[in-house]
This record gives sequence, C-alpha cells and structure tokens, in this order.
Amino acid sequence: MSSYADITTQLTDQWVAAVERAKESLPNLDRRVNLLPSGFQMPEFGKNLPGNFPELPSPREVVEANFQVAQRLLEAQRDFTLAVIERATKDGADAGTKSE
Repeated sequence: MSSYADITTQLTDQWVAAVERAKESLPNLDRRVNLLPSGFQMPEFGKNLPGNFPELPSPREVVEANFQVAQRLLEAQRDFTLAVIERATKDGADAGTKSE
C-alpha cells in the first residue's frame, strides 16, 4: 500500500499535468471556438470609473499578488498546524509519564 505522501504526490502530479495541458491548449482553443471577437482587447477599467482613482493593476499583477498572499497564508497555516501537532504530541507524551 502506498503512503499518504505517495498518494498525494500522485494526485498532485495529475492535477499539475492537467493544468499544464490546459495551458498548452489555450493558443488553439480560441481559434477553434472563437471565444473572443476578432481584435478584442481588455478595456481600461480605470477610465470607466467615476472620480479620481490611481491606475488599476493589470490582471497579471492581481493574480501574482493574490498568489503571493495565498502562499504566505498557506505557509503560516502549515506552521501553525505542525506546532499544534507537536504540542499535542508533547502533551500526550507528558501525560503518559505523569503519575496520578
């Protein structure tokens, strides 16, 4: 039987491969199904908003910034969870050595 780490690695490899295949097919996808009209360009949203707004970030900047936030949060969650496990394991070991 495979270990949990082996199983999650296999699943992750499959997910990553599927995303990579989807990314590789993007150039041909639009040509086949005509998702966007000829000459389509992203509008400059800041020009359509009332009032004075600083320049809005590009879609790429939004994605990069949000992925950085998600990565930091996942790392913090991992560290916290491992600390809880370590503490619970220590407390369990301490409880086994204490006399009542």
